[in-house]
Amino acid sequence: MEENRQNRLKSWALWMALAALVVYVVKTAAGIDMGDTVNGLMEVLLPVLAGFGIVNNPTDKEKI
Repeated sequence: MEENRQNRLKSWALWMALAALVVYVVKTAAGIDMGDTVNGLMEVLLPVLAGFGIVNNPTDKEKI
């Protein structure tokens, strides 16, 4: 159990997902406007990164 937890904490996908989630929440809550193109990209990319981090299993050596 402890080994699985440490593998998850070492996962780059977990940290990318957490960073994306934090940026998305701060951008949305603070109402930061970065231009239409950047906002459109962030509206698509950040939730995808967060979702990838949720479904990623770093303890499975056969998959990403």
